[in-house]
Amino acid sequence: MINSVKLRTEPTVRQTDAILSRIERELASCEVRVTREGFGAMSFRMPRPWRAWHLGLLLPITAGRVRVSAGAGERWRVRYELSFVVLRALTVALTVAVVAMGWSWPRLTLLSRLIVLWTAVYGAPWAAAALRFRRLIESCAREVVERRKTPRAGPAITG
Repeated sequence: MINSVKLRTEPTVRQTDAILSRIERELASCEVRVTREGFGAMSFRMPRPWRAWHLGLLLPITAGRVRVSAGAGERWRVRYELSFVVLRALTVALTVAVVAMGWSWPRLTLLSRLIVLWTAVYGAPWAAAALRFRRLIESCAREVVERRKTPRAGPAITG
């Protein structure tokens, strides 16, 4: 699934490069392997989970792509895709284990336990990681396009 963050203005070539450079720096500080894919695009691969406990809420993400683009007359956006392969594989393995253990349980009990499992093991970490990554993208893009780290305190004075 492709998510995006809208940009207020059309970024210049320099601003596009600055947005991606900031994202790249943020990810590289967490030992994430980042690869540029031509102008305005990059991909990244997170370290293995057992080597990446320092990632915090970004830990469930396996890999992803980021690009700055506009399409078919719409506003410019920072588009990103996230992959959760390891998290999904772990959840499927646990699902198989719960189904094997609970095959003799009443079906409604088994179904409710599977719903709780998917919510706790997949849903919550997925949502937390996706929100954290979105905030990372927003902070990197906002500082470049708005050209200031803090918003103005009041309206601009025109004379």
